[in-house]
Amino acid sequence: MKKNIFVGVALATLLPGLSALAADMPVKAPPIVPVDPWNWTGFYIGGNVGYSWGRERTDLDGTLDTTVRTRVFRGFTTPTPTLLSDVTTDTIAAAIARSHAHLNGWLGGGQAGYNWQSGRFVFGIEGDIQATGEDGGVTVCLPPGCVTGAPFTTATYKLDWFGTLRGRVGLAQDRFLFYATGGLAVGEISLNDVTGFLGGPQVLLSTHSTRAGFAVGAGGEAFLTRNWTVKVEYLFIDLGTSNAAAGAAGTGTTTVITPNVPSQGFTTVTDTTGTLSAAIRSRFSDSIVRIGLNYRFP
Repeated sequence: MKKNIFVGVALATLLPGLSALAADMPVKAPPIVPVDPWNWTGFYIGGNVGYSWGRERTDLDGTLDTTVRTRVFRGFTTPTPTLLSDVTTDTIAAAIARSHAHLNGWLGGGQAGYNWQSGRFVFGIEGDIQATGEDGGVTVCLPPGCVTGAPFTTATYKLDWFGTLRGRVGLAQDRFLFYATGGLAVGEISLNDVTGFLGGPQVLLSTHSTRAGFAVGAGGEAFLTRNWTVKVEYLFIDLGTSNAAAGAAGTGTTTVITPNVPSQGFTTVTDTTGTLSAAIRSRFSDSIVRIGLNYRFP
């Protein structure tokens, strides 16, 4: 009994001292995990404006069929001339020409996408749709020089719209993101073509074609606030090749030489006809620089 009383008295004496000692000991706080204020993960939507330098290669492939009929008459001016000879020759030659049209103009549209950030690496996907004012044309003549009567084609192009669906891979540094991008591109090109003979018959062709190709590029983006970002981007777009039949156009001339042998009263009549059948093959590529503004959903 005396022993229990002694232990109780000792504990009562030591506990205040131990409590004070514990209060004086330093307390180690849990580690603070830093929070990145500029995280790129999440959905975003925005708009953009820019300028483009397009290039449409135009190939004219066809044939020029020339028929020459030569007749020789005696007494051509009399009521009943005498036909002495009638010879017809036909020549078919390839009609091939190459040229380029420049399609430059402003563009604007919208984009939306999603980013996922892991460490400093950012992966994403983005889609956009653009309206453009790009247009231009070219004239190709056979042979070059565009003299009266020469076969020719005049092609006028317009890029009505285009859109892309691209992946993005980037590297984040503080509030900045530098990225590469690439994927699918689709666009609609309008063609108005006049093919024929200068100063003679001509055939008009108008078509609209939706083409698919690819887009590659790079850019940089930066946070303005926690939700708003601004970007500058370069894209190269190739919409592939399109073919269109330009139809056929014909022309004819008649030359009368009378009398070409005065002593005998001979008259030579030459009828020349030409038929141009052609097809147009074109390939479109575009270089684009644009600036955009995005809103990132929290």
